[in-house]
Amino acid sequence: MATEESAPAWSADGIGRRLRSFADELERELGHTCKVRRQWESFEEGAGGLVTKLIPSRTDALAVTWIDFGSGLQMEAGLGPGGFWELDERDDQAVEFIQSTVRAITAGRVSEVFGKSRSRVEVTYEDGSTDHETGYGICGILPQPGWRRRGRKVTYAPYR
Repeated sequence: MATEESAPAWSADGIGRRLRSFADELERELGHTCKVRRQWESFEEGAGGLVTKLIPSRTDALAVTWIDFGSGLQMEAGLGPGGFWELDERDDQAVEFIQSTVRAITAGRVSEVFGKSRSRVEVTYEDGSTDHETGYGICGILPQPGWRRRGRKVTYAPYR
């Protein structure tokens, strides 16, 4: 884990500060309903990122993680292969997407449908709009028409 002194310069820019401030805000607001973990992680080829993870106390709520790579952002939520958002731009719009999506997840406005070697995470925002991300495992390349209708659906609970 990087210390404040050894963290890359980009982690202290405007975007990095906004993401850290958001994590601090969630930690204060959500209190004992979740743990907020922040750490520097190294990935392949020497690349690294600042990983922030919200781990709810409730077992029926969904954890969410965002990673700041300095060149882009990534967010993960879901128990299956779905719920993996890669944000190529590291800008204010990407931070706003992370904030609104995390807020929806902590409020329990998130569900996941599971099929064979695939899942789809759907988030409903405060204004009623939705976004989803579908992911596939190794056997997910095989078509399965209707899997979202027939699959097992889980609606996750709010953190509070």
